[in-house]
Order: sequence, then structure tokens, then C-alpha cells
Amino acid sequence: MELGAVVLAAAYAEDPLMTYFWPNARRRRRVLPLFWAARIAARAETGMVDLALDEQRNIVSVALWEPVGVISPIAKPFTLVRALRSSLPRALAASQRMEAARPATPHLYLAAVGTRPDARRRGFASSLLEQRLATSTDPCFVIVDAKTTMPFYESFGFTPEPELPLEDGPVLYPMRLTR
Repeated sequence: MELGAVVLAAAYAEDPLMTYFWPNARRRRRVLPLFWAARIAARAETGMVDLALDEQRNIVSVALWEPVGVISPIAKPFTLVRALRSSLPRALAASQRMEAARPATPHLYLAAVGTRPDARRRGFASSLLEQRLATSTDPCFVIVDAKTTMPFYESFGFTPEPELPLEDGPVLYPMRLTR
């Protein structure tokens, strides 16, 4: 299994959107590495995958991006379907809502960023965002699924957009960084 997928699986184990897709914690922990492997593969094809390493050279944080004008294709569709199974309708509906919320104007899209729980609060995710945002002059967009993480993105200059509630699910929080 790709190490980045294991990192994101650990980072998102209790995430509101992942919990919405997989309410059963045991199943969620089992399938999240498959889900994230497919997401990483999609970004590796047409997007950008940024990694942060700790002092021992272990991957501890991962950021997935889509450059301006690119919407990453579905990679590893069988892996993704295997991971989602009965959650597929929920995931597709959420994905469609999220895509519809994206700005019509060109933008860099932060699809995901996550840090291994034992490496949090050490600046790894911040460094990934700082590096990528420093090399881009384009507006940036992210959809946050936990209100508690909004201040993290606000510290980079992101501002909230209208909330995006999911049917019978969590509220998502689109945020935009204008330049």
C-alpha cells in the first residue's frame, strides 16, 4: 500500500466526511487506505502530490492538489468502488455538490491535506501549504469539512464562502484564497 495513503487514512480516520461515507469505524479504518490510494493516484496523473518527511525521513503529511484548469480523473476505479461499496451513492452525491461549489474562474484546488496523528502540530501541513502557495500566483480553493480547521486555512488568507450542507450529512465549508 502506498505510504501516503496510509498517512491520509490515519489523518482522516475520524473526519466528518469520511465518517459520513463509512459510519462503521472498523470498516472505515479498513477501507480508508484504499480510498486514499485511489485519490493519490488520480492526483499523481494530472495534479500534484506534496509530501512532508520527519527527521527519520518518514512520510508524515500529504497534500493533494489540482492545478489551474485541471479536474483529476478517477484513477484506480475498481479500488475506489471496492472501498466505497454501499457508500458509493453518498460519496457521488457529496462529490457532485463539492464540484458544483468550485469557482468557475481558474484556481488551484487543494483536494486534501492530512498529517499522521502522532506528527500533528509540528508544522508539516503548514509547510506543504506554504511551499505550494509560494510558487503559485493563482487563486486557491479548498473545501473544509470540520469548522474547527477553518482557522488553519484562514491563517493562510483563505476566506469562508457560503456553507455547503450535505443531505443527512455534515456541513462543508468552502474557502477561497484570492490573489
